[in-house]
Amino acid sequence: MNMNYKETLNKGLKREYELTVAADVYNKSLNAKIEEIKKTIKVDGFRPGKVPNNIIMQKHGEAINAEVINAVVNENVSKIIQENKHRPVSQPKVDFKNEKDDKPDNDKVFKIEFELFPEIEIANFDKIEIESTTVKLDKKEIDKRIKMIAKSQRTYKEKPDNYMSKKDDTILLDYEGTIDGKNFDGGKAENQTIVLGSGRYIKDLEDGLVGCKKGDKKNVKVKFPADYNVKELQNANAVFQCEIKKVSSPEESKVDDALARSMGAENLKDLKSKVETQMKKEYSDLTKNLDKKNLFEKLQKIHDFELPQDLIAAEFNNLSANYLQAQNPSSIDHQKEIKDHKLSSENEKKFKEDAKNRIEMGLILQEIGKVNKISVTPEEMNKALFEYASNFKGQEQKVIDYYRNNQEASMQLQAPLYENKIVDFILSKVKLKKKEVDVDSFIKFYNNVKGVEKSPQKKKAAKKKIVKKKAK
Repeated sequence: MNMNYKETLNKGLKREYELTVAADVYNKSLNAKIEEIKKTIKVDGFRPGKVPNNIIMQKHGEAINAEVINAVVNENVSKIIQENKHRPVSQPKVDFKNEKDDKPDNDKVFKIEFELFPEIEIANFDKIEIESTTVKLDKKEIDKRIKMIAKSQRTYKEKPDNYMSKKDDTILLDYEGTIDGKNFDGGKAENQTIVLGSGRYIKDLEDGLVGCKKGDKKNVKVKFPADYNVKELQNANAVFQCEIKKVSSPEESKVDDALARSMGAENLKDLKSKVETQMKKEYSDLTKNLDKKNLFEKLQKIHDFELPQDLIAAEFNNLSANYLQAQNPSSIDHQKEIKDHKLSSENEKKFKEDAKNRIEMGLILQEIGKVNKISVTPEEMNKALFEYASNFKGQEQKVIDYYRNNQEASMQLQAPLYENKIVDFILSKVKLKKKEVDVDSFIKFYNNVKGVEKSPQKKKAAKKKIVKKKAK
């Protein structure tokens, strides 16, 4: 055999090898490649198939060498892995050691590095106990949700000229903002509607418009927040000249059959049934999130194994890059990190811990899935794909075709399905200690738990820019 290798590092999960490919073996592969492409290559002054080898190498030598090296290395790296029964966690890294002194008579020497999957001894699921929360859904909670729906469907009725605006009213107005007497970009709008107390505009402006009547002209002093999304306006003091055109008050929809029909239900009874089904699914999903979090913490606690540091580093880099390339910074500190393209020491520590936990949990789940032969079936993939595509009305087939023709995108869709199948499998084996709570207690508890997505009922409306129309 004209290929030999030796192990140069065996430490923990890391392995390194030095691979030597004899010059005559490499040159034989190179000449075979030249003869292969000689049949189709065209060069002026030469008949097809008669182009000299040196001419071919002059024109295409770099590409040919790269292709042959790649083929030779892949073949021999595969042999090394198979002969030693290795399970690399990622594609081996290969360096051409004597590239600077590469001559036809020289053997090719490569350095090969990779990390192995750790040996994970799966715990006995029968001995794992998880506290599982269920939500008691009373009829009063369904009625409360129906009332919220009615409130969201409310209409606004214009008030008389002498009516003074209050919280929850809408005001139709023109405004023009100035800072130190000067206009600023986007500081002017006509026929703008503001819901007082909605939090969708700067608080000073909404508060300053309380107590206004139709026809009023009022100057409202506004201090822009320190985290305002236009950097030039952060902490700025402005004055908005406002002309009130109309004041309207909300009129909530009645909870009756007419409301139900407007929501696509047959009647109020049918609407309550649909809302109950929806709420059960919502709380089922939220409690499943808690079960999953509790399970992950337990699995990490009872499994102890060495972690592949290269995988953790790659995950850390991925988390950092996404954070530093965010289009909508979450705070002033986040904006500074993006500008400096550098994490704060606190976030660097946090992302390193997150990366470690993700890799550790991913390896545990992957091993459980492998040992128990869990997989995502084509039928399950199709169902998930059709459900996802249904969110894009009129574009369903384009979405389906995209995922079916894009392997990377398809894997992104499959990954959460695979994880959920493994989680469901484990939860079916462990002991679940059930605890039933009412809705209010559950929401309060859920929103105080770290590491789960917060309940949508408690999310605050994001503040929008004051101005929606730019000054002309």
